[in-house]
Amino acid sequence: MPLSGAVPLQGLRSDVLILPMTDWHTRIQRAQHFARQLARLGHRVFYLNPNLGRQFPHPAVLSPAVAVHRLEEGVYELHVCLPREPVYHHRLLTEFESQRLAGALERVLAAFGSRRLAVLSQFPLWNRAVALLRRKRPALLVSDCHDLLSGFRRMSDEIISREEELFQQAEMLVFSAKSLLEKKRAEFPWLEQAEGKSVAVVPNGADVSHFQWSTASKQRIVGYAGSLDEWFDVEAVEAAALANPQAQFVLLGRIEAEKVRRLAQLPNVRLYGEIPYERLPTYLAEFDVGLIPFLVNPLTLATNPIKLYEYFACGMPVVSSALPEVAAYGSLVYTAFSPTEFAAQVNRALTEQDLDRRRQRRQAAEGESWGVRAARLSEAIESGA
Repeated sequence: MPLSGAVPLQGLRSDVLILPMTDWHTRIQRAQHFARQLARLGHRVFYLNPNLGRQFPHPAVLSPAVAVHRLEEGVYELHVCLPREPVYHHRLLTEFESQRLAGALERVLAAFGSRRLAVLSQFPLWNRAVALLRRKRPALLVSDCHDLLSGFRRMSDEIISREEELFQQAEMLVFSAKSLLEKKRAEFPWLEQAEGKSVAVVPNGADVSHFQWSTASKQRIVGYAGSLDEWFDVEAVEAAALANPQAQFVLLGRIEAEKVRRLAQLPNVRLYGEIPYERLPTYLAEFDVGLIPFLVNPLTLATNPIKLYEYFACGMPVVSSALPEVAAYGSLVYTAFSPTEFAAQVNRALTEQDLDRRRQRRQAAEGESWGVRAARLSEAIESGA
């Protein structure tokens, strides 16, 4: 989309610029769900592609400095091309790169006639560019902290070190989990009494209408949908598969840790790779049990798993490692503290015949939907903008 000529008119609500740590086209996660739901609420949403040149088909010298693509109603993806095409989690942007990025964002917002703006930043990489942009136009800055950055082994230390700066710059601080907020308050004690800032916990959720509610067990399929990375508990899934040979274990997701591949040696385990979000309901509808097999470490103790709500939207039993954000749902989840117990809990979940418990899970998901989350965020943005 060119930056001149007719552009969609701004609505009554603030525009929202989302500066994510996730490419829209990799896996639909928190940032994309917020974008979609905020657009449905009447916000015009601009979503920055974090690859900053790597998504262009030609080298930087042959590519436009900025391009805009309409993703869906009310949601626009911004592509900004930087000459060195940095890997966005490897290093901070240079001053020149931040200036170029801020200038590109300003040109897009000006071309679209933006008058009221909220910036939702999920990543300290964008700090300098946001500061430069806010010199040119007023904007409410919302820090959306949804992961423990230090828990990712491929994350640059210099980016992690700027997280406190993001918290200090923002007028509104949002955390995806109570445990994550507590972790950050222990790390930065000033957050306990952050004057002039609103601090809130806005957990993850599910687009409940996207998933089918299942009322009965069918084929004894135990499934997982998500990243197969270093925090995935291979031993727990291995123990469960060996202890339940009558069940088929289906793992959906891109393999990002080599240790996961050994599960393919088991006759009742299938690795299907990454599944597009649009097709995910078809797979989950076949699951009898949903798994959250995470190693318990600082990263997972601070996480609020999206897959929990998606499993709940289907009503299915969930077997999970002992994570505080999951344990809060009590008897709706089968919790395990070891691989042996994980295997036993899978067996119990496979035999569950309690339709009332399935309805309770679906009801929980409806109360924790992305629509509910976004409405709360929208209200806060409009009162603060």
